[in-house]
Amino acid sequence: MKILCPDKSEKTIEECAECAKCFPKPIMSMLLKGRNRKKKLNSKPRYGVTRLVGNCLRKTYYDLTEEVAMPLDKLWIFTRGTAIHEFVQKEIPEADNEIFKELIFPNFNVLGFIDAVHDGALYEFKTTANIPQKPQDAHILQAQAYYSMLDEAQRAKVEKILVIYFSMHKIKVFEVPARNIIPYLEARGAILTNSIEMKTPPKREEGYICSYCEHKDICFGHKLSTHNLSRKSEDLPVLSESSAQEPKTPKQATLDV
Repeated sequence: MKILCPDKSEKTIEECAECAKCFPKPIMSMLLKGRNRKKKLNSKPRYGVTRLVGNCLRKTYYDLTEEVAMPLDKLWIFTRGTAIHEFVQKEIPEADNEIFKELIFPNFNVLGFIDAVHDGALYEFKTTANIPQKPQDAHILQAQAYYSMLDEAQRAKVEKILVIYFSMHKIKVFEVPARNIIPYLEARGAILTNSIEMKTPPKREEGYICSYCEHKDICFGHKLSTHNLSRKSEDLPVLSESSAQEPKTPKQATLDV
């Protein structure tokens, strides 16, 4: 992982940790904490839920195969979000927080960390600059994915699914419907796995977010792709031909209304 400095230069995490040019060292230490952890190599790809339910699977493909330096401002957004999560979770019993779940498919696994399941509610916490009028589609799908990953006994105890947004000024709670979206996760994971194997990005899912995407130059052909799998080897080992599936079309990765 590389960091994009305000002067547009790129530095490694180790270089940033020793540099006090942008921020004092205690601030840099806070921003960089846990960003350089070593992960073990897995026998097959493992995707976090957020990689599969996002607005664009093509963006996820580039996130995993291209190295883009992360701006310091973005690190602060992540750090602030983590701090708010931890602040809220202190009010919930530890056993009900950060519940790990994993779905196992033949050629990939899907991982999820549920913010909390407590007192009949499944919680998904979101930090944001501006509270939306309604929950974002990706956040609804994320919460529904976590619900789907619970076992039958755990699901029976969930009476409602809550997506809660926190800004610096207000809090807003949305209740979202429960539904099983495991087939959707499986289809999206199959598309992504095959795209990586074939070094061919999935279909572009265009929207307003394209204007802000760090991969837009590669996505629209203004910059060459590198398909750098070695950067994410802990998540994406090189797949053998025998592990590849027949690619599913994007239609098979859509949800029934």
